[in-house]
Amino acid sequence: MVQPTKTNSTTQAAKNTGASGKTTKTNQVVVSGAYMEILVGGPYTRDKEEHPFGHAALHVVVGSKDITYDFGRYGKTWGTFDSEGEGVLNVWTSFKTYISGENSLGRTTTGFVYFLDNAKAEAVIAHFDGIVAQQKEQRRKTASSARYVLPSNYHPTTNNCTTVTIAGAKVSGKPIVHNPAKYNEMRGLSFIERQAARTQSSPQDGIFMPADLQAMLEANTEAPYDKKNVYK
Repeated sequence: MVQPTKTNSTTQAAKNTGASGKTTKTNQVVVSGAYMEILVGGPYTRDKEEHPFGHAALHVVVGSKDITYDFGRYGKTWGTFDSEGEGVLNVWTSFKTYISGENSLGRTTTGFVYFLDNAKAEAVIAHFDGIVAQQKEQRRKTASSARYVLPSNYHPTTNNCTTVTIAGAKVSGKPIVHNPAKYNEMRGLSFIERQAARTQSSPQDGIFMPADLQAMLEANTEAPYDKKNVYK
């Protein structure tokens, strides 16, 4: 089970004492300083229906800020297999609420933690603030999250959860994108879906599937993650 972290202060998080790249199954054992955590949700099955595509989101902590950015098809959808739709960004101020929702689906989420100085973490937040400022509308607001409809529509290969997460993470200056062609296997797609994806525009950073992103992060020796958390 996930051990929740206070969302109003990183001093409530346990300080990392493990080696670089260590995996923890006790979850959310992180440093007291600034960091970003690239979250990759795996496939799951619910009500006998398989959901193989996975999900990606970005969790950023600095000072009293603890924010998770979660982009996806959370509005109107259209196109083949409903693969396109409104571009919707959820901004979570409670990581506990976000990850509990992911856990409730029965999926395992892996978090790749990168320690940052405060300025870099603030830059990532500023990047998303700029995206939110361009919103078409705010569709929902709760105590733990806000939902924004963005001008750019969701696209399965060029503007999805993975591409938005990568773009935000790159603002940190961490070279997380490394030899993407090697990892762009389109994991999670069926043969037919892969054929359809090959007819679409390529993403800027060469990766658009969450499992491919995870494979790339796992193997990146130029910018290795500092810690790995497993949430399930």
